[in-house]
Amino acid sequence: MAASGPGVTTSLALKTDGSLWAWGDNYNGQLGDGTTTNRSTPVQVLTGVAAMAGGYAHTLALKTDGSLWAWGYNYFGELGDGTTTDRLRPVQVLTGVAAVSADYHTLALKTDGSLWAWGYNSGGRLGDGTTTDRLRPVQVLTGVAAVSAGGDHTLALKTDGSLWAWGVGPLGDGTTATHLSPVPVVGFGGSLTPDADFTVTNVTLNPSAPLAGGTFNAWITLKNRGTQAGNPGTLRVWANQPQTQSCDAPGDVDISLTSLPAGANQTVRITLPAGTAGYKTLRTFIDSQCQTTELNETNNQVGKGYRVFAQPIADFAVTAIALTPKRPTASGTFSAAVTVKNRGTAPGDAGVLALWVDRPDVPACGAAGDAALPVGTLAAGASRTLTLDGLPAGTAAAKSLRAFVDATCISAEAYDGNNHWMKPYTVVP
Repeated sequence: MAASGPGVTTSLALKTDGSLWAWGDNYNGQLGDGTTTNRSTPVQVLTGVAAMAGGYAHTLALKTDGSLWAWGYNYFGELGDGTTTDRLRPVQVLTGVAAVSADYHTLALKTDGSLWAWGYNSGGRLGDGTTTDRLRPVQVLTGVAAVSAGGDHTLALKTDGSLWAWGVGPLGDGTTATHLSPVPVVGFGGSLTPDADFTVTNVTLNPSAPLAGGTFNAWITLKNRGTQAGNPGTLRVWANQPQTQSCDAPGDVDISLTSLPAGANQTVRITLPAGTAGYKTLRTFIDSQCQTTELNETNNQVGKGYRVFAQPIADFAVTAIALTPKRPTASGTFSAAVTVKNRGTAPGDAGVLALWVDRPDVPACGAAGDAALPVGTLAAGASRTLTLDGLPAGTAAAKSLRAFVDATCISAEAYDGNNHWMKPYTVVP
């Protein structure tokens, strides 16, 4: 049993059968019963619940399948659904969650040991190196075993036994300072020196099938997965390098970077020569001088295979899916606006766009979809958005929408592997 926040007269009870019940104040929908009516007797909210947490006028429930649900007050984004709209019924926020804690802000510990935070960020209580409120979860730490949200600070116990704190001081680090990123609490084991940890998390090419003798663009996304801000030094890129590089090996392109807060991302764009036709590897190396202290140096390099073509060729990909409404209602219908792009260097017929409403696996070429539309010819670099209406929502649950361009796999293009896109969504009661 738990109260739903400091000074808020709302109560929650989790029964042994996994049902969650709530009563008391409901002015922000924190009971989750679809109303703002105060309740003097318990009302059932959810089933299959393993744990719960009460924030300040908002509520969270961790279900036995690892999904995390939130409802109630959302002025600071503490529900994590990307809005500041109060929710009168539970909305799904994350999957793979092991534990949750909340105050004005919300924390979720995932089963892989990663810690995520969102909501009110005054005083840096989220630990992402800023004081910006977050409407969606941002990753703060890895290797975490337990977490607790305080009124204006946060504590995390790591698997190595060390205790970390952030937010408004004093935090136990020997000072009274406020810290926007995690700092170790003195006397509780583990390393007393937090480090940055830089890695390349994504590489995207445009065009995805470069033309021999031409150029192509690469968008490279970097992240500091560590516990302290740091300077990632130089990002080094090789346009055709199959093997791992050593520190200070000369690259085709060098990019000097600025400091990254803990948990922050940065994306850079560079232009590279395509060279001769053939299969190649783009290799990226962050902190290529190996001069910045990091938790892990082995994750600094990432390779991406690509092919340079002698003649122009199309390459179709699904690049976005937008649902209306974003959270369909059970037994109702919804629409999906699917954007298809020709990422290649020649025009071509993108064939048929097929869509599956609730399909967990990747459909095979020619598989019958729940809806299908012809895409038509797309010029190189052009996009087209097709809207498929009247899709059945089905029962209330977390689901996956899958779209497949050139679903018959008969159009000539560079790759068939990027023709498929999956979008998770939730059907609400």
